[in-house]
Amino acid sequence: MVGFPSWVAEEISRAEFTYLGTVKYTGFPLDIDSANRRVDVQLYERPPDGRYIAALDVLDTALLNDVEKGQIYIFTIKVYEALLSEKLKKFLSDEYGVSINKIYKSELDSLEKME
Repeated sequence: MVGFPSWVAEEISRAEFTYLGTVKYTGFPLDIDSANRRVDVQLYERPPDGRYIAALDVLDTALLNDVEKGQIYIFTIKVYEALLSEKLKKFLSDEYGVSINKIYKSELDSLEKME
């Protein structure tokens, strides 16, 4: 099978995210993509989705003006989650052998460079 069926991509792109809260984690930027308003970060603490590398959406691109790769920051992150439909959960389990009940989205709210 090559790629996901279109209904899977549509469901994920139309997911209704619920705000979970704002968290603070330390870590460092791995990649800064100003054009797409995203920053990939390596975190020292484990976020709700369990991954130590996170792709953060950046609504205010001014936050990225002085960000340096490899420097340690305190990231303030807004976390959102969306539940997957039973149909999609079954598809992912049957086709890929993974058990996923929800997906997460993270937004960079602020950051502070540690000295």
